[in-house]
Amino acid sequence: MPTLSQYWFQNGFFQGPFDVWNQPYPDGGWAWISGGSCAATLAWNRPDSEQAIDVASELNTPSTLSQIDSILGNSANRTSGLMAAGVFWPNVPYYSQNPGAHNNSDMLIRVYFNFHIGTPWYCSDANGDIDYYIFLYLDGSGHLQGYVDGWSYHYDGGGPFCTGSINDALNAGVPAGMATVQTILDQALALLSGSIFSTLYYLPGSGTKAPGDTSENADQDVAIAVLP
Repeated sequence: MPTLSQYWFQNGFFQGPFDVWNQPYPDGGWAWISGGSCAATLAWNRPDSEQAIDVASELNTPSTLSQIDSILGNSANRTSGLMAAGVFWPNVPYYSQNPGAHNNSDMLIRVYFNFHIGTPWYCSDANGDIDYYIFLYLDGSGHLQGYVDGWSYHYDGGGPFCTGSINDALNAGVPAGMATVQTILDQALALLSGSIFSTLYYLPGSGTKAPGDTSENADQDVAIAVLP
């Protein structure tokens, strides 16, 4: 049964907390949803044939987390699970390095986690996040493909004397971790290698179709949706 989904974002389009109301309806029938106040909204008609993949849920497995922890080595500790968010290309941190690499309307998936770095007593500890940006697309045969497009990190702390060594460790370890994230992505895409799709799009949160109201956070999860 098709579903009409209406999303209300509190902070901005595909950003932060949001509410979604899912209204199933019969083929050839009607569905309607009353509006509400918000910073941005999205209405999406979702065919019964839609396959939605909850990215954060799929990532947070013992095997994947173990591979992610190998990126950090002994230099830092992961302090959260893996989170995912849809980010339009102009909002990716390294956009200015090559603005023409993607269309401005293209969405990438930001896969990220929080970390902690301990420091000597004369410096404050550092806490931040490490981010990898994934670009997905359908090739000419309709197969889902993807690659790790880039990386970034942000942290607070490390002063007054330790930010240099922290930056050196992150600048070495984070880009090197792209290969690990690509391996994780390839393993996930291999599960869909026999499927052919006509359409690829993204939905905020888990991509749930559960009837009625659900509250989620677009900064912590995103769903990949494909149609045959």
